[in-house]
Amino acid sequence: MAMSSHTYDVFLSFRGEDTRNTFTSHLYNSLKKMKIRIFMDERELKKGEEIPPTLAKAIEESRLSIVIISKNYAFSAWCLNELNKIVQCKNTKNHIIKPIFFEVTPSEVRDQKATIGKALAKHKQNFSMEKVQEWRKALHEVANLAGWTTTDRNQSDLIEEIVKHINIQVKRVPVISIPEHLVGIDAHLSKIESRLDIKNPNEVRMLGIYGPQGVGKSTLAKVFYYKHFSNFECSSFVECISERIKGKYEIVEVQKALLSEILGDSSLNAWYNREEGAKMIEDVLSSKRVLLVLDDVEDKQQLEKLAGGFHWFGPGSIIIITTQKAKLLENYKEHFTYEMKGMNPAEAIQLFSWHAFNRNEPDQCWRELTNAIVPYTRGIPSALVKLGADLFSERMSYRQSEVDGENKQEGLECTLARNMLKEMFKQGREFNVETSRLGTSLEQIMREYMEPQDMIVQEECFEVEREDDDFKHKQLETEEVYEEESEDLMTFAGTMALLFQASAFIFSVSLIFYFRQN
Repeated sequence: MAMSSHTYDVFLSFRGEDTRNTFTSHLYNSLKKMKIRIFMDERELKKGEEIPPTLAKAIEESRLSIVIISKNYAFSAWCLNELNKIVQCKNTKNHIIKPIFFEVTPSEVRDQKATIGKALAKHKQNFSMEKVQEWRKALHEVANLAGWTTTDRNQSDLIEEIVKHINIQVKRVPVISIPEHLVGIDAHLSKIESRLDIKNPNEVRMLGIYGPQGVGKSTLAKVFYYKHFSNFECSSFVECISERIKGKYEIVEVQKALLSEILGDSSLNAWYNREEGAKMIEDVLSSKRVLLVLDDVEDKQQLEKLAGGFHWFGPGSIIIITTQKAKLLENYKEHFTYEMKGMNPAEAIQLFSWHAFNRNEPDQCWRELTNAIVPYTRGIPSALVKLGADLFSERMSYRQSEVDGENKQEGLECTLARNMLKEMFKQGREFNVETSRLGTSLEQIMREYMEPQDMIVQEECFEVEREDDDFKHKQLETEEVYEEESEDLMTFAGTMALLFQASAFIFSVSLIFYFRQN
């Protein structure tokens, strides 16, 4: 999943007569020096009330808007319509709003007092109640966002602070990998969003996502992070923590990486032990609204040194922890927790099919094989992707031999797929050729990704991602493999045997093609 492109980094919204030749002009020039792409309407006199389509498009194509609310800002219907459009983009396009309260206070804007209240009262004479109410709502929403006030501030220092913050905001792009094919993630995402109450600006919330490796914990965290990171003052996604922390002091490097991303400074060398690092994180983040993801946390000490408590973070912050250990989260009684489980059969078939057939359902002649393989993965995305990709590779190899003229019998691929599968499962045996071995790549996949005691998949750090689409699961020919009681009827040994058989078949098809041609 790629980040959406923007024509502009910043859209400037301001009342010209209040700040154009003073504060706004200085801010604009300072932003330009940092090579930040800015849209600023140069018209001194704005005719009419409705903003033109070109201006609305500029707002839509900007990553964020800086709204400079001054004493006379609300007297301009043009400015209020501009603000309303900006708020709409925030709520529909993840557009970021950074307000600057110029010689007014956030409470005056929020409660619509003083000059703001007078302006809105005047508008009642010329505009409908519905329109004025839209403006009131937009002003109230912006007043609740984190920003800056000019009261008792040196303007040069304030502009320097704003430019530094905006530079970090527009330059930071999540360095997280989200593959093209995602299946079933929307339901999980909506559940954790409802628990976290994202729009609550006052409380710090922590969410622990737990489950076996490979089930999609990091996936869910990545999708949430990608969707919401721009709404926070700063953010950091710390991947593969357990893998990175292998020595006694390596957590210090993780602490530095976290703060480097938050502060936009890769040269942090201010401390040399984990206690100093923990204190630094608390000092820096306690006043900021932060979105922080700690991925693959393994023990309590890691958690304590990276996110020691709610008081470490500013109001409105969200901290997400992914772990295999549900007990690790029990020490944090105020946490929300969310358990990730394996995919249901329809989702599992869809994910497998994307990687095996490059479509959201199996090819006709591979449906029976898909029915045979998918249940034994227990709906674990990592196993589904690995097996699907391996089958795709074998199929492509066979098709290339057709192009080269080696295989000319029409329908051979489908015929062999069906016959071999039926014969293999009928006899209940593992695949056996002259070497008496499984294909190396498949053997490694199954040994690495399916643990004996509980069939947990050994997930790589970059987990498989999912995406909803309109695929409707079709009843495949061998429905019995999806009966719920099948897990109870199978012994562990039988399950493993069939799993190896199904996996071996993928490799066996290509061997048969080879031996038939020689």
